[in-house]
Amino acid sequence: MVDNNITTTVDLMQTSKSLINDLNFVSQNVLIYLPLIFFIFGFIGFIGNVFTYLQPQLRSNTSCIYLLCGSFIDISSLSINSFSSYLAWQFGFTLPWSTSSALCKLSVFLLVFLTHLSINFLCTAIIDRFAMQDNLKMN
Repeated sequence: MVDNNITTTVDLMQTSKSLINDLNFVSQNVLIYLPLIFFIFGFIGFIGNVFTYLQPQLRSNTSCIYLLCGSFIDISSLSINSFSSYLAWQFGFTLPWSTSSALCKLSVFLLVFLTHLSINFLCTAIIDRFAMQDNLKMN
């Protein structure tokens, strides 16, 4: 009975070392490319939104304008926050806002502000679509 417990412990240690090695491999070789993948898909979505919302019949629709503004904010947020971090991690570019205190604060502000601004544009478009319904009844 004692031998089985020792063998099980050794197997658990080998399994945990294997898991740690797998997680290290994933973090060093896969996760570093996620910001680039997000930027590429985000840019493709941005181009699709621009071509869709700038159609002549949709230009006068206010909710489409809100969604287009949100799309511009999203691509700028991806460019400023995610893509620049990818370049810093992958190629070792030193970011100017990591050396200066004021620029570091601006970077954190933009990280939070642009995300909230995009969500606010989305909420405004939803409220606008709701307000444009014909069957609203005021009591």
